[in-house]
Amino acid sequence: MARTPGARNYNFDAKRSALLASVIDFALSGDIQRPSLRQLAMAAETSEPTLRHYFTDRKGLVIAMMAELGERAQPIWAQLSEPAASVDEAVSACFRHALNRMNDDLFVRMHAFGMVEGMADRDVGQAYLEHVLEPSLDCVCIKLSGTPGSPEDPNELRTAAIAMFSPVIMMSLHQHLLGGRAVAPLDDQSSVRHLSNWLSGAFAESA
Repeated sequence: MARTPGARNYNFDAKRSALLASVIDFALSGDIQRPSLRQLAMAAETSEPTLRHYFTDRKGLVIAMMAELGERAQPIWAQLSEPAASVDEAVSACFRHALNRMNDDLFVRMHAFGMVEGMADRDVGQAYLEHVLEPSLDCVCIKLSGTPGSPEDPNELRTAAIAMFSPVIMMSLHQHLLGGRAVAPLDDQSSVRHLSNWLSGAFAESA
């Protein structure tokens, strides 16, 4: 008996997950670009109608990719958000984590892909914010808010999270994807140590 048009096949979720894995692998490898639905279908070894069946259209597929990337990062955020014994230790832990992530090619490409797609389409941009960028900032806020001696003002906590995250992303893009390692190489460890010291000092002054 033929399936009713628009109805889901019995293994819909499993097939959808497999397609997402394939297109994400493709999007986060090679040059950062905005691949067409046809290119994404070829990468997943399927057809454009099949992708439309599971994701409606290209926008729906890219939004689903953002949601999946956010799910994959959940364990990392959960670990990082654990409170520390002091503000200095919390800041140091965040920047130690940042140093590791800066050398993770998938981390850099995930954010670059999200920014490129998000700035081209408002709905995709909202998905990148909701599933990837905001949770990255939130885990730092959670860590600081549970750490003795941290600011209590939510705006100050959020500013601190942005102050940590922004240079890490910029340095990662600069060095990995914009050719900075060849043109203007940075000492990652030294740069992160300076950032950590400056932000710890700023917290001490405001206490």
